[in-house]
Amino acid sequence: MEGNTSDRRVLKILLAEDDPTNQYVFRAILSSAGHQVEIVDNGLAAIEKMSIFRPDVILLDMMMPVMDGYEAATRLSADAENDGIPILALTAKAMKGDREKTLEAGCDDYLSKPISRAALLERIEFWRARSIDEWMPIRISRRAA
Repeated sequence: MEGNTSDRRVLKILLAEDDPTNQYVFRAILSSAGHQVEIVDNGLAAIEKMSIFRPDVILLDMMMPVMDGYEAATRLSADAENDGIPILALTAKAMKGDREKTLEAGCDDYLSKPISRAALLERIEFWRARSIDEWMPIRISRRAA
């Protein structure tokens, strides 16, 4: 999409994050960019929220109580109802192999915390502009494996 921010449609973003400070910061960043944000505090709640709040993007913390982001990503990406909704991992785990682990779980992208406002919004814009034909075959092939 071209043009300034006012020309862009509002994205509905589901944020699954258990830390109240992170919830506040991410909501402030995303809301100030004009996006609608719905927050849940665990992976199971994210799955349950999907039937009510159909987001354009899912931001998923990997370390949460009740159900972690890895299990939630696996379930979300396995459900064809969620095709076309990118799942972006948010994690403080930035060791060798962590990125691969999140992608294998079903996430479409990986963002390491702490993440700057500019970097977060850049990744959101990247996924907004990306054609579904470019990335959905990767998710579908993971599902078939």
